Amino acid sequence: MNNFIQRIVVGTGLILFFLSVNTCTNESLKVTDPNRLTPDTFWQSGEDAEQAIVGAYGPLTTIQGWGRMLGAILTIHRSDIVDTNPQPNVYDIGTFTLTPNDARVNEGWSELNAIVARTNQVLENVPNIEMDETRKSEIMGEAYFLRGFAHFYLVNMWRNIPLLTTAITSADELNVEQADPSAVWDNIISDFTEAQSRLPDEWPESDVGRATWGAATAMLGKAYLYQENWSSAAVEFKKVMDSGLYELVDNYQDNFMAETNNNAESVFELQYQSTPNGNWGRSGTPNPMRGQAWEPDIAPPGFTSQQSVTINDWVFDLFTEEQTNAGETDPRAYATLLWNYPDAKVYQENFDEAFSGDNLNKVFVRKYLNFDRTSSLTPGSWAYSDNNRRMIRYADVLLMYAEAENEANGPSSAVYDAINQVRQRVNMPDIQSGLNQSQLRQEIRDERVLELALEGDRVLDLLRWGVMADRFTNNPELRENAGMNFQAGKHEYLPIPQQDMDSNPKLVQNPGY
Repeated sequence: MNNFIQRIVVGTGLILFFLSVNTCTNESLKVTDPNRLTPDTFWQSGEDAEQAIVGAYGPLTTIQGWGRMLGAILTIHRSDIVDTNPQPNVYDIGTFTLTPNDARVNEGWSELNAIVARTNQVLENVPNIEMDETRKSEIMGEAYFLRGFAHFYLVNMWRNIPLLTTAITSADELNVEQADPSAVWDNIISDFTEAQSRLPDEWPESDVGRATWGAATAMLGKAYLYQENWSSAAVEFKKVMDSGLYELVDNYQDNFMAETNNNAESVFELQYQSTPNGNWGRSGTPNPMRGQAWEPDIAPPGFTSQQSVTINDWVFDLFTEEQTNAGETDPRAYATLLWNYPDAKVYQENFDEAFSGDNLNKVFVRKYLNFDRTSSLTPGSWAYSDNNRRMIRYADVLLMYAEAENEANGPSSAVYDAINQVRQRVNMPDIQSGLNQSQLRQEIRDERVLELALEGDRVLDLLRWGVMADRFTNNPELRENAGMNFQAGKHEYLPIPQQDMDSNPKLVQNPGY
């Protein structure tokens, strides 16, 4: 375990209640021990600053963060790639039957807001600490990055959110109105710009997992992309491409295996730790689980205690409609999907022996499953796996650059070169030359599925492209397992948790809920 992971595991338990305030609820405003440190006695030394920034990373890898809820239930399960089965209070998000009382929605919202609260404390207090100025600036950069990162997902998943940029010192300060989304986006761009100016290119091996210049630059480009500021997005992505810091790894599947965590393609990666004896709970819970805990939600039936998911037919068709230069199936298909092909394995069993009946003809998830195990829960528990989540890969940067450049300037050699780099890694033929802007746009969108399926951004892509409602309402087969419940003007965004609606009278619920 590197030193950074150890500090998250141990150090976040030492962060006091004033770093754990949820920005939109009163629930966590509790002093657990009046004899321990307080805001008046904390923030005295460089070590206090180090401890505080580690605490700000903490919510990313809990069960309620990207360990499970944000990593799958609230993102992957809402996309058109998977078809979820109904399971009350778990898969109701994916079947679009959720309500504001859904606990999973509240958990993801709370962890993101905890990051905002903790980074606000860092940004307000660390400047006053006497410590090494270079390290102080880096800590500030990490805080700006994490706050921008949290707001990025909050505004994309809930849209109408409060924008808190100062430290909360009392419960009354939590009763704020929601901000115009444009103001949130302005703050996100400002935060990533500030982070970019402060963060190093890389960290010592003991601190791998901290935000870097490349992570800030890629997220700044992504924020511009989502705001359709194509030229600015392309400029930022090109900086990453020209930096020489990242490259595509030879083996595509190395991006989804624990033994190849933190490889040369990883721009920002969440550092999981195997915690089978951890506790179920949010960051701040004593010894919270910090493993990759969403594997049981996507593992095939018979290999999980959950209802599982299937891959929609259009995804399988996209993977198999074109062959490599050697006349073979795109190798990304085998790393992403599970189906009944010769010698196919599911964990330690042969696919055609593990399944029978209709399941023999279904397509399941392969990406991020750990085939060194016998199932998604054995050995260990929900938090057994330390297979890191790659939040930004260099391949994604190349595809986002291709999209931004195509939208800004139309088809060009730069667009073709970026997308073809991604395809050449897996020996797929180059994109057909001579396409117009619209045709190339569709090629880029399809390539994002082939390269990035099940990594969490598909639902955000559908939303920013303005096609989410059309995609679901006109294609009921995408939710064949549970029926089509999608309502345009409602299910594009998640509801504001009812707990927050009850505690803050200034909040307005999202449309339709």
